[in-house]
Amino acid sequence: MKIKISSKIIPDEKGFTPLEKAAAFNRRLLLVESDAPQTVRERSSLTGFTLIELLVVLAILAIVMFPIYEFLRQGALSWQLGENKTEVVQNARIGLDKMCGEIKHAIEIYSITPLQIRFWWKDINADDIADADEILTFSWSGTGNDDLTRKLDSEIQPTPIANYVDDFELRYFDDSGIETAVLDAIQFITANLRIKKTVQGHDYISQMRKSIFPRNLLL
Repeated sequence: MKIKISSKIIPDEKGFTPLEKAAAFNRRLLLVESDAPQTVRERSSLTGFTLIELLVVLAILAIVMFPIYEFLRQGALSWQLGENKTEVVQNARIGLDKMCGEIKHAIEIYSITPLQIRFWWKDINADDIADADEILTFSWSGTGNDDLTRKLDSEIQPTPIANYVDDFELRYFDDSGIETAVLDAIQFITANLRIKKTVQGHDYISQMRKSIFPRNLLL
């Protein structure tokens, strides 16, 4: 490669500092010419990346990023799976504990079915009278995904205590362990609750069973 430098002399410019004169010299009088043809590397260094180089870089990025993306995706799925499992277990446990804890204090049972129980919960004001705010009903409609509900006679609307109920059953037994439908003969009750929540085609299930001994019925 041959370099030709013009040697034309710039007339002195009055009023300019030496640094400004040097800059003017570099801008106007230094002429670099190349007689040799440029190689591909030299041309690409001036014009940027070629299409092939860009494609190669994109392919490498895809190879590197895909495992990272898959790792993050699997982590998010695992987190969501754990959250849904925890939700159904907590849902079943809290709902069943709430119902069983209140049935345990029952003074008198008024009506029973496999899906519902209505009873005098407790004598809040100690007047030996079952008032509307002391009579409780726990019930489930029998339709999958409906709520298990709790309702006082004094309330207009029931309150959900468990969501996504897939199955619910109450069974009543006498002191010999024989199943009975006689209210005065009931000594203990078993409650079975099954929760099923479906998310993106996957079922999350929790099933729990408890025995209840209404201690005040024994008096």
